[in-house]
Amino acid sequence: MIAGARSSAGCCPGRLLVGAAACAAVLVAAAPPAQSASGHSLDLAIGVSMIYDDNFLQYSDSQILMFESGLNPDRFSIQTTDDLLGLPSVALTWSQRRHEGRSRSIRIRWSGEFHKENKTADFPSYGATYRESFSRKSRLTLAGYWLPRYYIRQLFDEDFIPPFPGLSRYRRAEFSLAIGSAAWRQRLGMRSRAEIEYQLEHRGYNPDFTERTSDTHQVALDFERYRLPGRGTLDLLGGYRISNAKGVDADGLQDDPDVSYRGVIAGLDWGVELKRRKAWRLGADVSYALGTRAYTSDLPSDRYHYRRHDVSHTAGVGVRWSLRPHWALRGLYQFEHNSANLGASAPAGSEQGSYSENRVGLAVEWSGKVWRQASPSAPADEE
Repeated sequence: MIAGARSSAGCCPGRLLVGAAACAAVLVAAAPPAQSASGHSLDLAIGVSMIYDDNFLQYSDSQILMFESGLNPDRFSIQTTDDLLGLPSVALTWSQRRHEGRSRSIRIRWSGEFHKENKTADFPSYGATYRESFSRKSRLTLAGYWLPRYYIRQLFDEDFIPPFPGLSRYRRAEFSLAIGSAAWRQRLGMRSRAEIEYQLEHRGYNPDFTERTSDTHQVALDFERYRLPGRGTLDLLGGYRISNAKGVDADGLQDDPDVSYRGVIAGLDWGVELKRRKAWRLGADVSYALGTRAYTSDLPSDRYHYRRHDVSHTAGVGVRWSLRPHWALRGLYQFEHNSANLGASAPAGSEQGSYSENRVGLAVEWSGKVWRQASPSAPADEE
């Protein structure tokens, strides 16, 4: 699935994650007991990726030139605009498989992004997923995600009054992110399945920029065609996003930036197995994602968002080598370009505008069962 990735100001940052876990507990308690339990298992996955990113804060060309000139150091808190990123992750999955295609699983995951040169942008994240398969044809998924702190950049704070002349009015901008989602997947025929998903995102900004605190609603439909030639799969997605920002800070005046927007998302992923041997597999994948944002600010003084329209394109390729039964190695390249129509009245500044970003890297993963309690009559895994 392709998701949009990065107001009820009273929404607690971890509430969506807790809500997803509570719903999962209710479903587990309410589900009818299995006629004959087929066993339990516990799987562990450990991964690490090394990624070179040439524009990890997604600065425009003019902002990069400003940073390199060194003339406005107060607008930046980074050492370089490119960096080498380390992305470790650990996931633990408990699964129970039963007769007649029924199964359930609970997965918890920790991951992080750590920068070689710019520690100020480091962050951890946490996720939990509950899945209930009612048959080999249908599945419910509830998921929660929590990112406690994500650094955006230094932004101009018009409400900040410097205690003495000459002190900068550019302040650190960051938010916490909580995401909750529910999805229903249904098999269509022998080689296709579709999934519809609703997702709610809450971004809670730090006190200097509470007007940007927002809730984002997303509805998406995903269609997958599998068992294609070359053991290939084709995944198509389309959806719509509505983001409603608070738009007002503590002073209560309607004079703050409004980052509310509406937009569509679309994408495709295609994967194919290139070579297969007894001990290893070699595969490749290609992806493309489209996103649009039409900002809804009605304040002409909000020069960065009034009548603004963005279009983003993201394309990626990857090659994966799997060494059975535990190891996998993947090389990847991703290019993203965002085109922002800011209007003639918007001066060069620290707000996000048009940018290009390249990411290239290598990922290594080990996965395997750390515990199993199986019945001799356990059914085969779901495709």
